[in-house]
Amino acid sequence: MPRFFLDTPIPLSVTLELDARVAQHVRVLRLREGEAITLFNGTGGEVPATLTRIDKRVVEVTTGEHHNIECESATRITLYAALIANDRMDWMIQKATELGVDAIHPVYSERSQRIPGDVSKRAEHWRGVVIAACEQCGRNRLPVVHAPVALSDAFATTQGANNVLLDADGGARSGAANRTVNVFVGPEGGYSPNELTLLRAHCDTKLRIGRTVLRAETAAIAALAVLN
Repeated sequence: MPRFFLDTPIPLSVTLELDARVAQHVRVLRLREGEAITLFNGTGGEVPATLTRIDKRVVEVTTGEHHNIECESATRITLYAALIANDRMDWMIQKATELGVDAIHPVYSERSQRIPGDVSKRAEHWRGVVIAACEQCGRNRLPVVHAPVALSDAFATTQGANNVLLDADGGARSGAANRTVNVFVGPEGGYSPNELTLLRAHCDTKLRIGRTVLRAETAAIAALAVLN
């Protein structure tokens, strides 16, 4: 059943007009009046609805009752990912969302990509990637995507969790018993020696995924799968 995110509270048992983004998506999918869809607003649960009007100007639905359906991971994982090329960063965020990540902190490191122009626009773009991934995968809670921070500032937000560094010199298993986990993954080319020293001092677990050297985005997704 098609799922759509609304960035507002969803009134129950009423007829309402969908916003322009969702209305356009309905038209692109060639849905018809009378078809069932699901609405969610990222705060938990979902609302079934029926398309009651579709024309060039307006798409309306009649909503049902709220269903408390959740598919969140038992392990709360925050991904601290050094910035990589835009298309690969988008892919990483999309797949991390599908795998149940709780939050994503993009990180500036010595070898990471730099964001040209307005950083807030890039963060809003990432939120759009998260929304689309949640619509596709069935999650009813949106992971939070934060604005990028410097690696040296990232540790201020990691208290109370097990910090896991994806490290080619680490162990083959995570050993992470804490159900709240922070995962640090480096950029293309890896962290610098000074950054590795800092990370190894702050991370409780050093984790190697497999025997080969993985791309940054592959390593992040593989680690999420292992830790889940």
